[in-house]
Amino acid sequence: MAGDRTVEWSYQAMEQVDSIKQFILSQWSVREVDVFLDLLREFEQLVMRFPNGYQRSLIYPGCRRAVIHPNISVVYKVIGDTINVVTVYDNRSSVS
Repeated sequence: MAGDRTVEWSYQAMEQVDSIKQFILSQWSVREVDVFLDLLREFEQLVMRFPNGYQRSLIYPGCRRAVIHPNISVVYKVIGDTINVVTVYDNRSSVS
């Protein structure tokens, strides 16, 4: 059941989130950072309800890729009732 699932963020994913937040702050404002964090929260809620709802990743075997914004993707792996977020990246980079 969706209520029993948890989302765990890897160290790498958290570092990427921090890096993206810093970039947003350097270019825009705290308001845009809040929008970014809201997108991550919405992703968590959706992935807990529909863990296989996003496409399979072509780059990361055994993982799925959620495009949460035209510029940002979240890569995660479903293991039982746990969603492990592997990384977060900018779709404009070479690692899409």
